[in-house]
Amino acid sequence: MFQNHHSPEDRLKIWRDLRHREFSSAEDIVKEFSTIKPSQRYLDYYTPKSWPNVFEIVSEGYLCTSGITLVLTATLINKNFITAEDLTFLVISNTLDGTDGLVLLHDKLVYNFNGAVVTEQFALDNSVVFSKHIVPKNQICS
Repeated sequence: MFQNHHSPEDRLKIWRDLRHREFSSAEDIVKEFSTIKPSQRYLDYYTPKSWPNVFEIVSEGYLCTSGITLVLTATLINKNFITAEDLTFLVISNTLDGTDGLVLLHDKLVYNFNGAVVTEQFALDNSVVFSKHIVPKNQICS
């Protein structure tokens, strides 16, 4: 979806076009995001108040695992696959591939674990959880 050579304007256009497409499931959106190669950690996943808004994440290319999760979350909200007012994010270290960052926990599913949707139990069995954040939806979508 996003590539290193894309300009800020290109990334914003790609994301806008994605948000205007029809999707039959959240998993289809996650598949689109799974094509993004995560960059080195940029966001401080321990401090939700410091997270930039999703448009800044896309524009500036802050596409570490946590940045991808936040943009994915905003997209799932935009497409009405997630309607909760409070969102649960886990800070994990994935023991399968060594990556770390935010994943979204919603209805016993974990989003953006190895670029996929997995059950909460699978994610817990294959990661170390360092922290849990409950964040209001409007913080992600504003």
